[in-house]
Amino acid sequence: MNGSCILFFISAIFACRAETENVQLKFLLEEMATLRKAVSTMEDVLKSQRDVIGDLRIQNQRQEKRIQYLETASKNRDECCEKLENLIKNKPALLTESKHTTSNGGHKRRNLHSKRLIGVPPYEGIVAFYAQMTSVETSPGAHHTLIFDRIRTNVGLGYNNSTGVFTAPREGIYVFTWVIRMVTAEHSTELLINDDIFGATFLRAKNGDDGSVSGTVVAHVTRGDVVFVRTHSSYAGDGNIHSNVHGQPSFSGWLLH
Repeated sequence: MNGSCILFFISAIFACRAETENVQLKFLLEEMATLRKAVSTMEDVLKSQRDVIGDLRIQNQRQEKRIQYLETASKNRDECCEKLENLIKNKPALLTESKHTTSNGGHKRRNLHSKRLIGVPPYEGIVAFYAQMTSVETSPGAHHTLIFDRIRTNVGLGYNNSTGVFTAPREGIYVFTWVIRMVTAEHSTELLINDDIFGATFLRAKNGDDGSVSGTVVAHVTRGDVVFVRTHSSYAGDGNIHSNVHGQPSFSGWLLH
């Protein structure tokens, strides 16, 4: 009898211990599941924070480029104002020279052509520019300002062929157009007024294809605003922007009213 009781108590003790261990094991498993969930949540938060940091870095780069654009625009505006002031000061002399050349038709035409290039009367109050890209832009990548280096018209002296940026010499409604040519390439381009994207184009010319795409924007522009064409802000595209005697990319604009 005593032996049976002892065995019973021993069995009861082991059963209690086993139940306790099962409870503890269940608790530990639940704790592990909770910790895993917390770790997963923290990983998601970390990924989200990394994305935010990446976006902030991109915004910072854009702001730095924007500052560079504004500094360039300010410099161009000052140079433009200085040139215009000099032209205004020399206006009487130019008009006098024009009177002295009326006796010679060819000389008169050359005089008018010179006035057209420098933006003085009879083009006073008119703003217009037209520039071409004379060389191939090799794999420009994303967020790259395109330079149209050959100036054909620059009445008002607003376009800078070193930076590819037009700085509005006066406020008004402007029309801007740009043409991009590609051979076995694809790119998206954007026209920006300051930081705002006003227009975009896309062309895929693959497998030896040769194509061009153009865009047009009509917008109100304030004096001192900068206008330029760039490749897409994030899409790098593929291949070159092409230019040769058979077709050249161009950028133009004029004051409508």
